[in-house]
Amino acid sequence: MAKLRYFGQYTESALAIKGTDVSGGKTIMDSTIGGILAARTIPPWLPRDAQDARMFSYWAQIMFLIMALVWFIIGIAEIVLGLDNGSIGTVAMGFVGLIISVVCGLAGIFLKRSVIDDIDHGRFHDAKNACIVWGVIGIVAFILPTILLLLSYMKLSDVMKPATSPYAPYAPGTPQAQQYPAQPPQQPPAGPQQPIPPAAQPPAYQHGKEQKYEMLKCKNCGVQFPAFMANCPNCGAPKE
Repeated sequence: MAKLRYFGQYTESALAIKGTDVSGGKTIMDSTIGGILAARTIPPWLPRDAQDARMFSYWAQIMFLIMALVWFIIGIAEIVLGLDNGSIGTVAMGFVGLIISVVCGLAGIFLKRSVIDDIDHGRFHDAKNACIVWGVIGIVAFILPTILLLLSYMKLSDVMKPATSPYAPYAPGTPQAQQYPAQPPQQPPAGPQQPIPPAAQPPAYQHGKEQKYEMLKCKNCGVQFPAFMANCPNCGAPKE
């Protein structure tokens, strides 16, 4: 029975990491309209910088879809005005606006699959590279998605940055103080033993509160991931 209970807890934790609602059977990625628009819910196991990167990417997708609608309206208006005035150049500009509208719409759809979903699954390196591609395309969407994706790129770079020691090593030739063996601490004379107070019990888990996961840092790429995962989700290195 203990093994079955442990297996059930592990399965629920794994489903929560993948974005699955155990009670409803819906995933975070599929909880929106046809899986096209990314969910606003952020997986709780993501590091702080990764959560910020996902938030910027989410708003970049929203801006792409809004700009697609704006360019569609501009294109239709240009075509109608061109046909009314008999101006071929205005009609051509209207078709250009429709093409840009299609580009912005496709960028908004594939941004979710190549950036937001990769962040949700811990593939920070792939998401970082995709930010560059969609950031360039975001120039036709009045540069707003480009700014947001640039911020997301910077946050993902901070996530993948290896942890460094806060103390700088000694420069070559720097004299160092002579080290002496540590003296054992002197024990005070034994006195009457005091009763040991009972240890405070940890608060029981309450339903509805956010569950905290113990995080580990990969020694290969420096990415943080939950302790129950066997391998690093970014580079695949086994945890030690």
